[in-house]
Amino acid sequence: MKYYIIALVVSTFNMIAQADEKVKQDTVGNNFSIDIIAGGKIGGAAPLSLPKEIRKINKYTPAVPFLLGVRANYQIDQKWGVILGLTFEGKGMNADATVKGYKTTFNANDDPNENMRGYYTGDITTKVHNLYLSVPVLATYKLSEKWNVQAGPYIAFAVKRKFFGEATNGYMRSEVPTGEKLIVDEAAYDFSKSVRNIDVGASLGTSYNINKKLFALAQFDYGFNNIMKTGFESISFGMHNIFMNVGIGYKL
Repeated sequence: MKYYIIALVVSTFNMIAQADEKVKQDTVGNNFSIDIIAGGKIGGAAPLSLPKEIRKINKYTPAVPFLLGVRANYQIDQKWGVILGLTFEGKGMNADATVKGYKTTFNANDDPNENMRGYYTGDITTKVHNLYLSVPVLATYKLSEKWNVQAGPYIAFAVKRKFFGEATNGYMRSEVPTGEKLIVDEAAYDFSKSVRNIDVGASLGTSYNINKKLFALAQFDYGFNNIMKTGFESISFGMHNIFMNVGIGYKL
């Protein structure tokens, strides 16, 4: 995965270098433009496949499902271009699930040293409400006067981190899967401080020109890294930011 990210970055910078060379030859105004984009999104912090510990998803709703951004476009030639953007966006979800043998930690009321750790069976709610400033660097290819496709890496910096929830109507095996059985009528957890400050991933999307000024866009974002910090052990599987974005843009 590390080499894949490096390859994406190198190829993108090669594209930017070509664009810079082209600027020296052409009139910038004919090739350079600015877009304003806004839209919604659906997705969440999720593992690559449904873990065996999660037996049933009872409910899901998107949280902070918005994106607002500005993008600078440079058209290298009739087909190829490059985009550098800055986007303020929410990446969140609210999910209710039934789990079995789910490794986690529940907060003590007063003393963190008294937190309850172990393997939980019952109902659990997860609430992820993270806000990011994202910087995408995308290569674009024009399919026609109406359609183009775009792909490339992004890096996102967390400006708000919220990952919390509660458990009800279950029990926990203390410390190990065969540990002491503890009844859990209601318990809360908060892993917000364990969310990474940086999310690195890739985007793949398309846009459709409605007219000379307006366009529609659809874009899939996948985060390469686990959203939780290295060493975090209160969930036994990794979670990635996986989102589908749909919006509209305006060419300035």
